[in-house]
Amino acid sequence: MNKLAALASGVLISLSLAVSTQAAGIYDPVIQVNDKVVTKFEIDQRIKMLRSFRTAGDLRQQAMDQLIDDRLRNQAAKQSGISISDEAVFSGMEEFAARGNFSADQLLDFFRQQGVYRETFEDFVRSGLLWRNVIGARFSSKVNITDDEVDANLDIRSISFPKTVNVAEIIIPIKDRGATKTLALASRLSETIKSSSQFGIAARKYSKSATATQGGAMGWMPLGNLPAQVSSRLSGMTAGQVTAPINIGSAVAVYQLLGVREAKSAGQQVIAVSYLQVALPTNSAGRDGQISAAAKLINSGDTCLDMEANASGFGENATSSHTVPASDVPVRIGAEIARLDPNEATYFVTENGNINVLMLCNRAKDLPEGARDQIRNALFNQRVTSFGDGYLQELRGDAIIIRK
Repeated sequence: MNKLAALASGVLISLSLAVSTQAAGIYDPVIQVNDKVVTKFEIDQRIKMLRSFRTAGDLRQQAMDQLIDDRLRNQAAKQSGISISDEAVFSGMEEFAARGNFSADQLLDFFRQQGVYRETFEDFVRSGLLWRNVIGARFSSKVNITDDEVDANLDIRSISFPKTVNVAEIIIPIKDRGATKTLALASRLSETIKSSSQFGIAARKYSKSATATQGGAMGWMPLGNLPAQVSSRLSGMTAGQVTAPINIGSAVAVYQLLGVREAKSAGQQVIAVSYLQVALPTNSAGRDGQISAAAKLINSGDTCLDMEANASGFGENATSSHTVPASDVPVRIGAEIARLDPNEATYFVTENGNINVLMLCNRAKDLPEGARDQIRNALFNQRVTSFGDGYLQELRGDAIIIRK
């Protein structure tokens, strides 16, 4: 081997060793939990995932604490002989994604943009499912929800003073850009908007909601008027914060919480909603023509009965009337009617790019069939989860945890 070849060989060996050393550093163990370890790579990945959820606080500490708990959950499942199939993990991923009205594939695509690997999300979901089965097997027989407890919960709900919120929205139809680009735009707005004035500018530029001309301002409303996917995000936020993107069907939405206050009077929780939906036919003048027809229909009457009569010219299948539990209102519809009072109307862009008109007819407060069972199940899950939290603390106390 001549000198040049020897030098080249030496350089390649040095580079190979450097790369191997660097890779090894990424996967170095940082925490030992009994006989298992948590690596630097896993902590970095969990931090990225928490950041994508817009989690506040010390993300590194939260990531380490969560991964320690995951190791303990997995070890408890193994000791109990509980396992989970890959199919069940994917179903769990779909279930988790559906909380934001995304599919698992859409959420995975969002994670990829944030630098989060599929395996990271899979491990997160797998630990959660294993733990759900562990505490279910261990504590379900110890929990009995009585009729008195259900009644008491109903009484509490009927006299509570619900929060009202001042909210602004940006609604970006998927039809205009496609799912991936729409989600990327919404994510960028969510991450970069730092003030209400910036939010207003973005709403006027990108939002296709009827509120766009007012900078997305929806005004004050009961938190319960909003779809569950939206209200659950807002309930843990403080004024000025912006939500991560929320898929609401035919659009991706971003909301800013502008203020929170307690309602001035008590009232029962809204549990059923009635609304009228009119699908406008394609107009030769395009979307502008449809919007003009929508405005004309909205201004043509004062009640749902008026609108139903005035929409008869659009065809017998154009109009549909709905009365459903509040939890079953499609999230896209719920996002639009949230800001409406009874007999007020608006319009929105559907998945196909057409215009639909909505009028809110009523928000009912009567208990629908099955409401007591829903409350009983919710109380049961809360109780089992509480037992599980105590069990996890026991596991932590008994574990050998070494931070390296």
